[in-house]
Amino acid sequence: MSGPSSNAMPTGVVRNSALSFVASAQATDGPDVAVPVNPAALAVEREQMTQTERLMPPGLTPLYEACTKVYPDQPNPLQVTTRLKYWLGGQDPLDYISMYWNPGRPDENIPPHWHYVSFGLSDLHGDGRVHPEPLGCSGYGLELTFRLASEEKQPPLWPAALLQALARYIFTTGNKFVCGDHVSWHAPLDGSSSRVRHLLVATDPQLETTNTCHGSVTFLQMVGCTSRELRAAQRGSGFEVLNMMSEDPRCGGAWLVTRTQRRVSARLQHQNTQKPAHLAGVSARVAWKEYSSTDDQSSCLSPSVEQQIKDTLQRGLSSMSDRGNEGHKMSTDSFKMSSIERALPQLPEMMQGSWRGDEVEYLNGVHLLLNAEGASLLPLAIDGRVLHDRHFTWRQGPRAVTLLTPAVGGAFVTRAKPYASKGPWLQILIPPELAEDMSKQVSGLSRLADSDSESEEESTDTSQRPSIPITLTWPSYRLSISVLHDLEIL
Repeated sequence: MSGPSSNAMPTGVVRNSALSFVASAQATDGPDVAVPVNPAALAVEREQMTQTERLMPPGLTPLYEACTKVYPDQPNPLQVTTRLKYWLGGQDPLDYISMYWNPGRPDENIPPHWHYVSFGLSDLHGDGRVHPEPLGCSGYGLELTFRLASEEKQPPLWPAALLQALARYIFTTGNKFVCGDHVSWHAPLDGSSSRVRHLLVATDPQLETTNTCHGSVTFLQMVGCTSRELRAAQRGSGFEVLNMMSEDPRCGGAWLVTRTQRRVSARLQHQNTQKPAHLAGVSARVAWKEYSSTDDQSSCLSPSVEQQIKDTLQRGLSSMSDRGNEGHKMSTDSFKMSSIERALPQLPEMMQGSWRGDEVEYLNGVHLLLNAEGASLLPLAIDGRVLHDRHFTWRQGPRAVTLLTPAVGGAFVTRAKPYASKGPWLQILIPPELAEDMSKQVSGLSRLADSDSESEEESTDTSQRPSIPITLTWPSYRLSISVLHDLEIL
């Protein structure tokens, strides 16, 4: 899904303060800028920093010290700070985003770049204003970083807006990123015509896991990738794609520095379709209703009515543009669970109890509703998961739909009762003969995923992208699947 450009200005303010709250700011040097060091001024600044450290929230101090170890010459970096804090009703969960200049390591093909570091996903305050009591980790147990290859003397601000949008997604859904995940963003990260329009998740190569008084914090680096690299991560492993990118200086190099202007993708190995896919679930627009015999009949709309529907949807999407980038779909491959209960993607604790105590409701048939992005992974769900006796889950908030086979343990569906819901969780049991037929019918839906127009010499598929809406039906199994526009799935 395309959404508003991600080069929007952050809603906070930029200042040389930060962690410091110091009025006199140190100039943050960009590339090729030499500033004489005044020892007396430096001593005064360090004294100010010492005073400031006493005012720092206790959960922030160790994170600041971790950054200072990497950047000892930048104790007071440029920083984006929110005007209205999240706990006071603001929309931006990150209190601060620091921006450090990193000269890179030219001898190792690591380019000069700006290094963005978030503060706010972990528990900075420890008093319950944002995060509940810690359970081993501080807040969500992570902070986000981003490395942008740049020769500019001032850091571009769009990465700060990107990190805020990702943080809003985490706070809104409760889904935490882990290393190897991917985020399908569907728009150039910098708002240009760049082919770098999605993200992979890696561990930051310089900032190590840090222990604070509220628990541990891991720094996860968001890495820009092309659509081809995203598809490889979805159908294979995010770790493998990150490894291939790290070996190519044009695609990130050892520190996985994002180059928004690159025109090539990492050289990726062909996926072995005989092996099960690693990806076991994604976030997507998903819903369901009971199967009806009328589902067997395709609805025929006149061209004028279809155009009215498209115009209405477009107006609805436009009206959402002021909501920021959190409207983008976030897909992760962190659903690598074995039992079916744990396959339900990391629900916030307040939601988990709601479905465990619910009665199971068995259905006579199911009509599954998916948006284009969710449906584009149906071929992977069937060929890469179900046909290998694995499960696959789509999740939207507390709602989840899982496809599984009789061999998957922990399910509340059976061969005799293949469709059942337990609160907001629907399970659909797919027997082998149905899976084989579904594999043939859904094969073309992979083209619903967007393309970055990068030529793929290995591909000879020139088929056009399917038009939405689409309905596929298996009457003898009382099962239908419809692909709809996002706003048609509430």
